[in-house]
Amino acid sequence: MLMATLGIAAISVAFAQDANFDPETGLRIHHYTDPVPQTVPGGVVLDTQGIKHLIETTDVVLIDVLSISGVRYDELDGSWSGYEPRFNIPGSLWLPNVGYGRPSPDMLTYFLNTVAEATDGQLDHPVLIYCISDCWMGWNAVQHLARVGYSKVYWGPLGTDGWSEAGYELVLTEPTPVDVDSL
Repeated sequence: MLMATLGIAAISVAFAQDANFDPETGLRIHHYTDPVPQTVPGGVVLDTQGIKHLIETTDVVLIDVLSISGVRYDELDGSWSGYEPRFNIPGSLWLPNVGYGRPSPDMLTYFLNTVAEATDGQLDHPVLIYCISDCWMGWNAVQHLARVGYSKVYWGPLGTDGWSEAGYELVLTEPTPVDVDSL
């Protein structure tokens, strides 16, 4: 099911009075696991069947943005350690800690560089962002991509929870290393 999107400015105004949102950007900055809206500025919302169809009919880049709380990548080699096992939609890249409303500059660079590499720098290449159900990280990440010009950004708000509940396979995934030389 395809759901409508709202403009970034409209969302920013709607959330400006809520302390969970950055008043300048409208991005969620606190309580990242709460019920999410049915729309996302700069993206198209898909349910699980819509995601399945997108995967079957396009060369979509799949990005999981589930964070790894309290863990930072190794600044020497870019690897991640000390995280719980994560199962993803097959073919996904796991880019932890990129969906914050106020991402650190290195995490935003990691996110944008990794997506640019995966899409061969094509801003119109389809990209699907997801996490788990009721995760605002995906909502924020869609807007990070839209703000730099990506035009075919999709969001699966049910994430791996919806995928699994529909009976589809999940595979064990490791976080994509950070290219520390590009930061």
